[in-house]
Amino acid sequence: MQLSLGLARSPLESVRDALLCEFGPQRPVARMDPISQLVKSSISGRTQDAVSWSAFLRLRAEFKAWEDLARAPVARVARIIDDVTFPGDKARHLTTALKMIEAKVGWLSLNHLKALTVDEARWELQVLPGVGVKVAACVLNFSDLAMRSLVVDTHVHRVARRIGLVGAGDTTHAYHTLMDMAPPSWTADDLFELHWLLKRGLGQMLCPREAPKCGACPVKAMCAKTGVGHSADVLAWRPRG
Repeated sequence: MQLSLGLARSPLESVRDALLCEFGPQRPVARMDPISQLVKSSISGRTQDAVSWSAFLRLRAEFKAWEDLARAPVARVARIIDDVTFPGDKARHLTTALKMIEAKVGWLSLNHLKALTVDEARWELQVLPGVGVKVAACVLNFSDLAMRSLVVDTHVHRVARRIGLVGAGDTTHAYHTLMDMAPPSWTADDLFELHWLLKRGLGQMLCPREAPKCGACPVKAMCAKTGVGHSADVLAWRPRG
């Protein structure tokens, strides 16, 4: 009889390893402070990265400090970010969130989150207007807080469902499912890398919403293909056995 040593690999580890072989290691080049990351992530929802980055840079050029952004009229902020989706709502949520942080902490900083557990820090962020599990994870993982939190955006959520890593459910459900599958030894940088591999590598290069390139996919042998239509690439691939 063989004794289980608790060394069984999760499907997420197998997916990560296959994507690493295809795309290579990915590590953050630089990390912003948490408030800057909050500003960037708060205006990024349902917006292409190039558009949201441009809007963020305009905000940074317009305001000498984020405290000035917090006190700016909502209409002015909305005009600056008018090419992102829902600029009025995002401007209102963002300025309110910054004021709430100042009121709670005494100044505009999120550095105290480092002393909390990931879940405690995430819940503190998610009470802010416009901050859901994705934006909270961006602040915790992408900023110089560098905490163990996986950013699950629409691309990551879609490919995780297609592969079969997560079932039906919203982004919050997907976040918890994937975090439970991530080995405790994985660092914040490892989870940043996983986000890049699932979003950029798989989700945008090989497995977009329409016409996924299943024949070229490094995880095709372990993919459930949930929600994939009958594209030429899909029909060209057949599982062995």
